[in-house]
Amino acid sequence: MINYDEAMRVCETYIHALVTNDVEAILDLYADDATVEDPVGTESRSGKDALRSFYTGAVTGVVEAALTGQPRVAGNEVAFPFQVIAGQPGEEIQINIIDVFRFNAEGKVDLMRAFWGSNNVGSKS
Repeated sequence: MINYDEAMRVCETYIHALVTNDVEAILDLYADDATVEDPVGTESRSGKDALRSFYTGAVTGVVEAALTGQPRVAGNEVAFPFQVIAGQPGEEIQINIIDVFRFNAEGKVDLMRAFWGSNNVGSKS
């Protein structure tokens, strides 16, 4: 089981790394054999090489990111709502996301599922 403080640290580290484009900090949160499905319903990516490739593209253009609510911890998982602002100045979009991280026995994320779709993407107002 993951405790709330540790889950919160992981969430904050993840969001900060998105904004600073720190792919290595993101990868440090994951187990070597972790799987990411972002968004849910798309092809899963597994292993550090696949995650590095995914996040190298995903962090491009992120200018802001922040929690939009309190993380929820249950068992060895945390769900957390956050918002990303991405894009070129004057053309930014906002994406409202709920990520679910599952932690292994070593406290590393071994599964991440991101819940968002086209109805969660809009122009920055």
